[in-house]
Amino acid sequence: MSQRAAARRASAAEEERVRLDRDRILDAAEAIAADEGVGKLTMRRLGAELGADPTALYRHFRNKDELLVELADRLFGRSLELDPALPWRERLRLQLRHGLNRYRSHPDLAVLLAQQPDDTPALRRLMEDALALLDEVGLRPEEQGLIYQVLENHVVGTGLYYAFTEAKPELRLDHVPGLRRSLAMLPADEFPHLTTAAPHLFPDMDEAFDLGTEIVADAIERLLRNRANTPPHDGGKAT
Repeated sequence: MSQRAAARRASAAEEERVRLDRDRILDAAEAIAADEGVGKLTMRRLGAELGADPTALYRHFRNKDELLVELADRLFGRSLELDPALPWRERLRLQLRHGLNRYRSHPDLAVLLAQQPDDTPALRRLMEDALALLDEVGLRPEEQGLIYQVLENHVVGTGLYYAFTEAKPELRLDHVPGLRRSLAMLPADEFPHLTTAAPHLFPDMDEAFDLGTEIVADAIERLLRNRANTPPHDGGKAT
């Protein structure tokens, strides 16, 4: 028997001994990521957590990257159970805040998932849930598509700021007072608006996010009002 065949047989025997499957592997990976961070998640560490030879894991995942993408998809795909009796604006606020918090809880996985096509099982479900709410509100399919894109940009843009600054703290706006002062000291004749607004720039990110959510909700209501105030056009000729 070749060495490679012997290794495959040993891996299969190990898998049978500990009864590995994709869900059990992902459960263990999630526990490690939560307790120790994604940086500590290696196939060797995962094998030790499961009491299995790390080579047995490759019967379920081609490599660590594939495992991490599926783990990210699992974590990001967990939807928020909301009371359907809540007003739609409140449900929208809660959904968007829940989406943003995923980026804060799992910044490494957020960056990884952002590099994947938007066609993973969990992302499809998130899209379906968001579009269902927009449909319930009364938006037409073309309006749903436009508003959904605005919502995604809103959550993903803010979320990736948190994710990237977690990985690179030097990018954080931790020195806002000094930055504001430096902008206020620019030549006022050259930067009149910048120097005037300087004390108010770089507000709290959560406050800005909540304002963005309200702006989008206002836009949805405006679409519905404009439609209600537009007389139907039947294509006929005036008599």
